[in-house]
Amino acid sequence: MDAARDMATFQALARTGTISAAAHELGVAPSAVSRRLKALEARLGTELVRRSTRALVLTPAGEAYLERSKKLLSSIDALEEEMREESLGIAGPIKLAAPLSFGLGELPGPIERFLTEHPAVTLELDLRDDQVDLVREGFDLALRIGELPASSLIAKRICSIPIQVGASESFLKQHGEPKSPADLDGLPGLVYANAQRGDVLRYTGEDGEEGRVQLTRRVVANNGDMLASLAAGGHGIYHAPDFIMRRYFEDRSLVHLFPEQDWGEVTLQAVWPPTHHQPIRVRTLINFLAMELTRSPKA
Repeated sequence: MDAARDMATFQALARTGTISAAAHELGVAPSAVSRRLKALEARLGTELVRRSTRALVLTPAGEAYLERSKKLLSSIDALEEEMREESLGIAGPIKLAAPLSFGLGELPGPIERFLTEHPAVTLELDLRDDQVDLVREGFDLALRIGELPASSLIAKRICSIPIQVGASESFLKQHGEPKSPADLDGLPGLVYANAQRGDVLRYTGEDGEEGRVQLTRRVVANNGDMLASLAAGGHGIYHAPDFIMRRYFEDRSLVHLFPEQDWGEVTLQAVWPPTHHQPIRVRTLINFLAMELTRSPKA
């Protein structure tokens, strides 16, 4: 008795709706599919499908068998994949998506070290600020910053990244040196398009007092480095995660405003589609990035 074969045959029937289509998908004769279905129903002692002139319709028992057989076959596939991985080691392709500025600024070192440690892994890396559809576009994994919308994706927190605020010396000369965060209210701001209420800055002082500043939108863009460059050119106040702002503070093209204030933080998370089996190479990369980015002072 080949139970796995019968489950696969029944799943093909459910997908295609006809014996002939299922037979074509499986590469066998229609009579073979019909015999397997009859034998399966006889063995289970229940009717799984109702026959009609146009298509097969699953009975309640058929629906239940379909769902449970999917889980069983998925577990079998996962077991075989795990055994292959144990014999071959960490190998194979990984398709990873990450935000553009974060990817360019923070990932080269960790990715280089990961590939050096695991030479049999191949990587397809997609850097963009819009959120990819992991399932539809076939991604194994994505790194995302900020609040995640409700979805079926599985998430793992990697680290927190503080927000910093800056402006150029020329901008401050034009608009006046702010003496407190409240002085920023109403000034021209450079706003990240993918952030909710990106024109609003909330902060907590050293004494625990909370405040709120609203900028006047001067430029809205969907890339952080573009906005930081505009800020360096004197076009507005900019607030962004530390990995963007740091290098502009270091080369003094931006003045670090009120570093003693807590301007909040964003969370870096790894997300991936729900699956009964995540390849060991993907799990290894997630854990590697969590270790590298958490211990890094840059994050």
